[in-house]
Amino acid sequence: MNQYLELLRRRDYALLWGGATISALGDGMSFVALVWLLIERGGSAADVGWLAAVYTAPVVVGGIAAGVILDRFDARRVIAADNVIRGIAIGSVPLASALGVLTTPHLFVVAAVYGLLFMTSIAGIPTMIARLADPDKLTTANAMESISYGIAGLIGPAFAGVVIAVLGAPVVLAIDAVTYGVFVVCLLAMGTSTAGTSPASEERPAPNEEAVGGGVGPAVRFIVGAPAIVAITVMYMCLNVSGGIAIVLIPIYARDVLGGGPDTFGLLLSALTAGELTGLLVIGAVRWRWPLGRSIAAAALADGLVLSLLVLRPSLLPMLAILALSGVAESSLTPWAQTIRMRLIPPAMRGRVFALLRTLMQSTKPIGSIVAGLLLAGGDITVALVAIAVLVGVPGAIGLFLPALGRGPTAEPQAVTVAE
Repeated sequence: MNQYLELLRRRDYALLWGGATISALGDGMSFVALVWLLIERGGSAADVGWLAAVYTAPVVVGGIAAGVILDRFDARRVIAADNVIRGIAIGSVPLASALGVLTTPHLFVVAAVYGLLFMTSIAGIPTMIARLADPDKLTTANAMESISYGIAGLIGPAFAGVVIAVLGAPVVLAIDAVTYGVFVVCLLAMGTSTAGTSPASEERPAPNEEAVGGGVGPAVRFIVGAPAIVAITVMYMCLNVSGGIAIVLIPIYARDVLGGGPDTFGLLLSALTAGELTGLLVIGAVRWRWPLGRSIAAAALADGLVLSLLVLRPSLLPMLAILALSGVAESSLTPWAQTIRMRLIPPAMRGRVFALLRTLMQSTKPIGSIVAGLLLAGGDITVALVAIAVLVGVPGAIGLFLPALGRGPTAEPQAVTVAE
């Protein structure tokens, strides 16, 4: 726990993490409330599907723009502006509901605004973490970011369901609007020095002029020219395709194989999330001494081997254990990968590169869901079960032999990054 406490003693980091965690909890509730409001207004299953698409699809456009803006302006103020706008958009729903003027198109507009701006904070927070955390604390800081999203995913939807049942969906969105405001206050309370350099970014020469300007082009060229980042990104894209298949398959598995209902489905998802949070708590608390690139590959291979047990069609208790172990194996991947990226990406390009990378990875989950639909069309889940394991384990096995994942910043326990 000392690793966590040392970070949280830094006032600016504590404000960033605390505000982001509270805001993430709000985000974990908001989609549930929007969907429920749509259903209450007579929305069909197709309408819900369109709302989900509008809620996520603009991420691709917004992600590219967000990266450029984050590199041109103070990331702290950019993230604050994003939260102000999204808070107003979300808050407009309970206000319109109270005034009796809420319409279905209003819900879709709010969902689109959320999706368009979502990547601003998702890409901006890592750029600030890299400035606030010392090199030997990056893995812990990145684990804490993942813990924030894990807590939000575990608590947010369940809490939203309770509030909707007792007070109604508009109240959930009012709470979410308040969480945006809390994050804005935390950001503005941070020291202005967060816009500058930190101990993690003082010792290498400044990037060339092209890296500072030039829009998205330099960021694309940097990614293509960084074999370690390319390898890790491809692994994550495969992992997300697998996750997209799993999110479609798990409820069907709960119904058809386990003979359960929504409670069984929820229990399976909870086991996976519990495993992830357990793993994150451990990863962030220890000083990892092995090469991070190789460790990512090994963890992915181990996860694939665990998931391969699904082809045996386990009963409920073994299935819960498999998903929990998979969550533990996957938990280390994001903190380690983020640490490598922070060591490699020039500070002047962090906004663009993080935005591009996270946009690429976010875009692959829907692909997995589409693939799952095709694989399950015939009614046999075996191919889908195999695909889930192969898409995770095979890239991990290949990564064990890639030179780029076993040298330089992917291997060093501590490293410095390019100066601002």
